[in-house]
Amino acid sequence: MKKVMAQSNMKLQVLILLATTLTISCGQYGEEIAEVFVESGSVAVLPCQMSVPDVHSPAVQWKRESGGEMKTVWRRNRSGMEYRSVGTSVRAYCPQPNFSWGEFSLHLSGVTEKDGGMYHCVVEGMKKHTRKVMLRIVRVSFTPAEVVEGNSMTVSCNITPQPDRVKTTWEVRGSLRATSQSLTFQHVSQKESGSWSCLVNSDKASGKASASLQVKGILNPEDNSKVVYAEVGSSVTLPCVFSSGLFVSSVSWNKVFNAADLSTTFATSSKIFSGLYFESVVEENEGIYKCSGQVEGVRRRSEKMERYIHLVTAQILSSSISEQLSLSCELSNSSRVTHYEWLRLDYGENETQTLSTVQNSPSKVLKIPKGEERHRGGWVCRFYEHQTLLGNATYHQPMMSGLEGMNKSGNNRKIITIIGLTLVALLVFLILLQMYKNHRRRKMIMQYPAMETIVHLASNERERIERSNRKEKECSVDLKSISV
Repeated sequence: MKKVMAQSNMKLQVLILLATTLTISCGQYGEEIAEVFVESGSVAVLPCQMSVPDVHSPAVQWKRESGGEMKTVWRRNRSGMEYRSVGTSVRAYCPQPNFSWGEFSLHLSGVTEKDGGMYHCVVEGMKKHTRKVMLRIVRVSFTPAEVVEGNSMTVSCNITPQPDRVKTTWEVRGSLRATSQSLTFQHVSQKESGSWSCLVNSDKASGKASASLQVKGILNPEDNSKVVYAEVGSSVTLPCVFSSGLFVSSVSWNKVFNAADLSTTFATSSKIFSGLYFESVVEENEGIYKCSGQVEGVRRRSEKMERYIHLVTAQILSSSISEQLSLSCELSNSSRVTHYEWLRLDYGENETQTLSTVQNSPSKVLKIPKGEERHRGGWVCRFYEHQTLLGNATYHQPMMSGLEGMNKSGNNRKIITIIGLTLVALLVFLILLQMYKNHRRRKMIMQYPAMETIVHLASNERERIERSNRKEKECSVDLKSISV
C-alpha cells in the first residue's frame, strides 16, 4: 500500500513539473501580443525584445496584417542585407546595433491612422521566435474644423483600430473633464479654447493625443464677467478683440441703460481691436458697457457677437479729523475686493521711487500719523481679490501742496497786477493834467501878444544873466587857484 501511494505521489510531481516546464516554454517562445497607443503624427516604437543566444546575427522581419494578407514592412537577412517595403521605406527602420542584446524594436515615424493594425516581429536563428504588437493610432478631432462661438461643436478621440474595452479621459487647460470618447457642445464659448488632450487606457497600455482649439469670436474678454478698474483722472481702454480671419462688418459700444452709441461704427474687417478709450476717467464713467459686433461667420451667415464689461472707478479721498489726516480708498463697486494694501511712496535721487507697506487689512481707511501730513511723497492703495491684484490708486501729497502754492502765487500776481495798473493810470492822469494846465496858460497868453513878447524877452534876459554869473564864478575860481 505504501509503495502504491509513493508511486502515485511521484507521478503527480512529474505531471506538475511537466506542466510548469510547458508553461515556461510557452512563455519564452510562444506568441505574445503587446499593445501600443501612439499619437497621430509622432514616432511609434513597436517593442520586440527576446533572447536569441544560439545565433550571432539572426534574420529579422517585421510584417503587418493588411486585408487578410501579411505585408513586409522591414526585413534583414542573416548576411546583414536590409529590405524595406515601398510604402514605408523612409519611415520604418530598426536600429541594428541593438540586435546584439536582443532589442529588435521597429521605429515608425510620422504615423497616420492607416498605419494602425497588427504587426508581427519574427526573429529567426536556430529557432523561429515571434512577437505580436497591436499599434493603435490616437487622434483628436473637432467638428466642424472651424469653430465659431455660439455654434455647436463635437470633439472626438479617434482610436484606429478601435479597441473593445478602453477608458477615455479628457484634459482641458490642465483640468480633467468627462470620460466619454466624444463630447458635444451646443453653444461653444471661448472657455472651450485651448489644448484638448485625450488620455486612453486599456488593460495592457495607455496613450495620449492632444490638439489645440481656437474658437473664433471675441477673444478678449472671454466672457461677460470682465471687470476693469481705473483710477479717476487716468486713461483706460475697455478691450474688445475679435479673432483674426473674421469679417467684422460693424462694431458699436453702448452703455447699459443708455441707448446712445459711445463710439464710431467700423465698416471694415481689418478692425480686429475695437476698444473703447477714455482719455481721463471721471466718476460718471462707472457702469456696464456692451461691445456688439456684426460678424460674417460660417457659410457666409451674419452673426451678432457681444460682450459686457464693467468699468469700476477708484480714487483716494482725504479727510481731517482732530488735526489727523485720513485717507480712504473709494471704489464705485468693491464687491470683489477682499483686502487693501497701503504703501508709502518715497522719492529718492534721480527721481527713483521706493514703496514700503504700512498697512495690509480689509479696511479701506488709512490714518496718517501726526507729523507726516506734509510727507513729500505719496500714498498708494492697492486692492486685491484674495491673491489677485485688481488695481490701485495714488494720493500725491506734493501735488496737493503744489496746488495750494499755485493758488497763493496766483493771488499775489493778481494783487501786483492791480497795483501796477493803478500806478500807470495815475501817471497818465498827471500827464494829462499838466498838459491841460499848459494849454490853459498858452491860451491866456495868446490874448495879449505884447505881453507875450515882454515875457519872452524877460525870460531870455534872465537866462543871459544866469549864464554870465556862472562864467564870472568860474573865472574867480581859476584866479584863486593861480594865486595860490
